[in-house]
Amino acid sequence: MKFYINKMAKDTIGLTIVSLVLQALGIFLNAFISEKLGTASVGIMTLIFTLFSFIMVLANGNIFIATSRFVSEEIGCGNRNVKRIMRYSLSLSLTLSITFTALSILLADVISEYADTGIGLAVPVRIIALSLPLASAGSCIKGYFTAVRKINAACCGDCVEFSAKWIFLLTSVIFLIDKGYDIYTLIAFSILTGEAVSFVFYIIKYSFEYRIFSKYPCGAPNIETVPKYLKMYFPILVSGYVQMILSTANDAIVPVALLKYNASAERALSEYGMFEAMIIPTIFYPSALLCSLSNVLMPEIARVHSSGNKERMQDLIVKALSSSFIFAFFIAGLFFMQGVNIGNVLCSSDSLVGETLVKMFPVIPFIYLEIILESILKGLGKQNFSTVNSLCEYIIRIVCVVVFVNRYGFTGVLISYYASNIYSNIIRIAVVCRTADIHFSIKKFLIIPFLYSSASCITASAVTKYIKPVNGLLSAVIFISSACIMFLAVYEAGKMLSKDSSGFITIIGKA
Repeated sequence: MKFYINKMAKDTIGLTIVSLVLQALGIFLNAFISEKLGTASVGIMTLIFTLFSFIMVLANGNIFIATSRFVSEEIGCGNRNVKRIMRYSLSLSLTLSITFTALSILLADVISEYADTGIGLAVPVRIIALSLPLASAGSCIKGYFTAVRKINAACCGDCVEFSAKWIFLLTSVIFLIDKGYDIYTLIAFSILTGEAVSFVFYIIKYSFEYRIFSKYPCGAPNIETVPKYLKMYFPILVSGYVQMILSTANDAIVPVALLKYNASAERALSEYGMFEAMIIPTIFYPSALLCSLSNVLMPEIARVHSSGNKERMQDLIVKALSSSFIFAFFIAGLFFMQGVNIGNVLCSSDSLVGETLVKMFPVIPFIYLEIILESILKGLGKQNFSTVNSLCEYIIRIVCVVVFVNRYGFTGVLISYYASNIYSNIIRIAVVCRTADIHFSIKKFLIIPFLYSSASCITASAVTKYIKPVNGLLSAVIFISSACIMFLAVYEAGKMLSKDSSGFITIIGKA
């Protein structure tokens, strides 16, 4: 048990570091490209990336989640017939992705016309289509490495893809954009380059793994036939499709609603671009820790759940939730206190970014908790509920956008995030507690996280006032650094005073 404890903790920390570095580089590169092309162009670029992501998810079919969960359950049942599961997953992922590749190439002109962006997207869509089988197979293999706790391979794959994609795109923007090359075609080529390079990396790593696990003595697989695999896979596929279709619909409706509210089309696109390219990435940046934890947690819960060890499963879920509440409350406090300064650093020309970061702080705990709750639900096999709940979440968000953005402009976008996230995640918490038969502790999940966040922010505020930084950037750096130090001190003190105080290491540490 201690081996698994240390391994999961190390995997979470490793994934977090890689994710934080890649996200920071991504925000920096987005800012560079935004400055190069203009603010309104960022809104158009965001719409293009939404279209590309939509096609990617359709072709991928949530195969990463499926492979990670099924391989974990196979190992948890003690059969270790991983070879059969991977054959099913790879065959299905390639069949699905090749089908959508052919459809995308044939329908590229129709997609371009339907998008109605005023830009010819047929060529970029066809280029993106070529990357679909590579991305799908790569996601499948990445799911395998996550399931068997070889997170280093998944981290390296992410780094390889990011590096290849952004080196190509950055080089193109610097040297080719002024020569008349189409930025959207260059974006498509950068995506193809990243997926191709990472695919080669995953294939090489997987070939060594295959030589090992193909020789395992194993019994009958947990998923014996293709029809049974498809039956178990279908809810995962539908969940991915529902979330992407509704997310894309929401992303498409928001700029249209802003265009109707604002007298200036440029202002509407600027607001949309700032929200998607600066505000949302900034809010989600600290959540890299929870995203990493969720990638490790989901297959672990699936493995424990399939083995029938209810006590360990409950302990794992309680510690995951309590530490997630603590972290989410802390980050919400940071945005409340320093959102304006962070916004000024990201976009000094418009106060919308900073003001929005402050206004979003009450909903941040709900946004962050969704990451962990979804991984728990999928590990418990509650995929059907997850799909229905996501459907309700996006319906609420879309209705709020349609009703409130037309009346209140950008404030309506914030209302949609408040309403959808608060409702859906309260429901998720209730279902997780009921399914795992655990009690929702107000002290552990609300009072302690609030005290940790308050103590950290009050201390950091006093330190910042004492130092009196000369500008907003230094103020933000000093405040966040002081708050993090105080948070760690309070967290360690809490562990010594109470065995129930848990954090990201003790999630697994007492499982």
